[in-house]
Amino acid sequence: MKKILSLVLALALLLGCASALAEGFTTDFDVPATGEKFVIYAWNDEFLGMLKNYYIPAVGGTVADDGTVTFPNGDVLEFVINPNDNGNYQAKLDQALQNEQHIDLFLMEADYALKYVNSEYTRPIESVGITAEEMAGQYEYTRQVATDENGVIKGSSWQAAPGLFMYRASLAKKYLGVNSPEEMQEKVKDWDSWLATAREVKEKSEGATKLIPSNGDVWQVVRTVRSTPWVDESLTLKIDDQVKWYFDFAKTLREENLTAEANPWSEGWNACMGNDSVMGLFFSTWGIQWTMVGNSGGSAPGEGTYGDWRAVKGPQPYYWGGTWLAVSKFCTNDALAADIIRFFTTEEDSMKYYCLGSKDYVNNDAAVKSIIDDGFSFDFLGGQDHYSLFREVLPLIDVSTMSAYDQNINSAMDTQVNYYIAGEKDLDTALADFAAAVVDLYPEITAE
Repeated sequence: MKKILSLVLALALLLGCASALAEGFTTDFDVPATGEKFVIYAWNDEFLGMLKNYYIPAVGGTVADDGTVTFPNGDVLEFVINPNDNGNYQAKLDQALQNEQHIDLFLMEADYALKYVNSEYTRPIESVGITAEEMAGQYEYTRQVATDENGVIKGSSWQAAPGLFMYRASLAKKYLGVNSPEEMQEKVKDWDSWLATAREVKEKSEGATKLIPSNGDVWQVVRTVRSTPWVDESLTLKIDDQVKWYFDFAKTLREENLTAEANPWSEGWNACMGNDSVMGLFFSTWGIQWTMVGNSGGSAPGEGTYGDWRAVKGPQPYYWGGTWLAVSKFCTNDALAADIIRFFTTEEDSMKYYCLGSKDYVNNDAAVKSIIDDGFSFDFLGGQDHYSLFREVLPLIDVSTMSAYDQNINSAMDTQVNYYIAGEKDLDTALADFAAAVVDLYPEITAE
């Protein structure tokens, strides 16, 4: 696609970035009409918003008052949303694919991407004309996630999702005497230091503030550094020492009352981002702009907790999440599928345009480096350049333990962790019941 930047603003919108953000970004659209709807399956409306707010304004087309998206060639978008709760999205997607329904693109999360990548229902990205050379600017781990067992790339992501530890600067100063991210990093540089800091925060605040919302937030970090995948090549469940360590670490957090006991995605968990009940959060790239900003209680520094957050690397490198676009076996519009994939996942200029506007961390290192070099800062983080921290974490991401079963197995494990930390089961019983639950979910898997 040919890129044209025009009408450059003097200041970057929303980002506090020293480089100018293009008010208008246009690109050629050369996709013949098919007369058919272009069908995309997803679990929420995030990507729909990306199409409406970035792709359509750049290529042309319209978004009607009722939300209907029409591409410049007259083809209409059909965006099918099935919420992710209790595996609902996968179930509905599986049913549609098995019934050979018309789907052009569908979205995959990291926790189950390999299930589809290694299936007959996804096509190689090259089948719509996108070459490996075009994807060379992406971060290596994102290509690994979308590569099937035969070495074929069958998905493409617009984002990389390295994680950091986020903390409230005012609370860190008040309870820890911390005045800079460098000082805070020392307080959370490894898990022993992190635990000691959790105890200090509780003590100094007299229990009013906790370092973290819940043990579940810790799991998002720990799960990415296990020594083995949940399921090995012989389809045997593997519970390694890191998992057992987490069970005991979570119990310590509960017994010493070191968390706010606000489980991820609960009302209390969201609320803690806008009050003083919690000092810190583990989050990856997408979580800052999609979750923290919206729950901060403000939209500019000084409003709610907006502007009071900072980022450090934390106790260990990790990643959390990420979304991949897959071309369905039943895609009937290769040209439009390729154009959308290129716009969001391979073209440096359009990805930079999206990055500046959305605050997401795009899957193109050249685009990100250009933004950093232009003087990137983010007012939500007090003017901090957290993109540079993300770039330092990225080379350390290891996806070798990822499996096709991760989402449901993680959920089954979380259930048993909660029984254990509540004192309703001992460790051996909780682990045994976890293994039994996995076998019930997946009869093809054998528990050790």
